[in-house]
Amino acid sequence: MSAGNLVSTLKKILILHQNLFKLSERKTEILKKGDIDALNEQMKEEQKYILAIRQMENERMTIVDKWLGPRVQEKTLSKCAEVASEPLRSELMKLHEDLLKVTQKLKAVNELNQQLTHQSLQYVNMSLDMLLPQEQTATYGNPAGTTEKKQTRSMFDSKA
Repeated sequence: MSAGNLVSTLKKILILHQNLFKLSERKTEILKKGDIDALNEQMKEEQKYILAIRQMENERMTIVDKWLGPRVQEKTLSKCAEVASEPLRSELMKLHEDLLKVTQKLKAVNELNQQLTHQSLQYVNMSLDMLLPQEQTATYGNPAGTTEKKQTRSMFDSKA
């Protein structure tokens, strides 16, 4: 019973990761276009998938804890495959490989998206620096570093 629950939970996690990968690929195109509104919507959608993956991962850990029991310290998918019988073992190992492939591809796309975001920020900062140059004084400053307030006379005499 627990083994079947584990397989179905892993399949759901795999599907969620695959969908998150597709979203990340779309995010790359959005970053290339520079569409901020679409990027915000995309990030909201990604957050939904991330939350669902966390919930399924918690469910998976609960199932593995019940199945392996307290005697096993390492509660990994490999340990589950060692304990399982043959038809289930091969299915668990296949799911493990598929999850590894998807997460590696997801990691690569996320690194690309991070680089694109960083380049966009550099471009924005460079543009701002060009539009709003820093003020530089053309005169010499006080060597002591203090500023003295000069008294200026007004054109109008207030005593009159």
